[in-house]
Amino acid sequence: MQRLYLDQFRPATELVRPESGQVSPPCQVIDMHAHFGELVNGESYMDKYDVREKVETLKRAGLKRIFALDLSWGEKLDRLRRFLEASDGFILPVGSVDVSKAADPGFEKLAYSQLTDLKAKGCPAVKLWKDMTLRGRDYFGFQMALDDPRYACIFQISGELGLPVILHVADPPCFFRPNSPENEHYLCLYRHPEWSFAQPGIPSFEEHMRMQEAILSAHPGTTFIIAHVGSYAENLDKVSEWLERFSNMYIDISARVDQLGRQPYSARDFLIRWQDRVMFGTDYEAQFDDVRTERFYQTHYRFLQTRDEYFDHPFPDFLGQWKVYGLGLEPPVTRKIYHDNAVKLFKL
Repeated sequence: MQRLYLDQFRPATELVRPESGQVSPPCQVIDMHAHFGELVNGESYMDKYDVREKVETLKRAGLKRIFALDLSWGEKLDRLRRFLEASDGFILPVGSVDVSKAADPGFEKLAYSQLTDLKAKGCPAVKLWKDMTLRGRDYFGFQMALDDPRYACIFQISGELGLPVILHVADPPCFFRPNSPENEHYLCLYRHPEWSFAQPGIPSFEEHMRMQEAILSAHPGTTFIIAHVGSYAENLDKVSEWLERFSNMYIDISARVDQLGRQPYSARDFLIRWQDRVMFGTDYEAQFDDVRTERFYQTHYRFLQTRDEYFDHPFPDFLGQWKVYGLGLEPPVTRKIYHDNAVKLFKL
């Protein structure tokens, strides 16, 4: 019998169950977590897709609007905005702040300038990323904590300006563990060793969660959308605890269907309970072709709306190596997640 490597094992299931076929959302959809600039698509992002064609593809997939979350400010933000003007407001750029300058004297003045610029240019929010805690050695020569007083001005000013903060705090817990045979993301980290944060000097996942709690507590006047199911889709009881404690906390479900879909009973109960605090986000990449785009959104709709069993989640090529189950949420719940919550929170 041939011995296989893990990445060669692609079992074809013999499970026979009915499938729902084409799924239509009960309303137009707002995807508030996608990438159209260089953060994910590279510096040559403008060569990778046609804006007008991309908009038509996304409209066919059921979308009404989509947010472009990229770490851009100043001229880079202006360049992205000019490029996306052809979308006629369908793609909304969300800018950021140059956190690499946080240890410099006068950073608060710089943060105020960049945040007021985002507000003036119509950005519905500000995007902050995991580089704040993971790239400190590159920026400052040391790792800076998320709740370091030097970062606090970003959160404070955002609250004063009425700019919600879309914050990616940490990747899955397994990314912070040694990539041993016990690591359930072993294959993902084998393919992408640069995603492993099990390195000396990098704060643990648990420390990231402590920092996350600290900023939510310290800035009650600032609205936070903690991306990727509040950083901890693996522990919905803990995320529920945070949502209970912090009225300024919202979440999105981007790139975590793999986690939610393997705990369908708990995930269904969780999304019904917190239906007013959950945003539809996907981590969509503009470089996806038309076929992948259609399949990508259909998988999300299938997951949220049907009771289909044991199917591929949206990122089977690099996230969890398992199948997922549909939650069968009713239209009153999905309308809030797909559309109403974003309209209300981002004043669309």
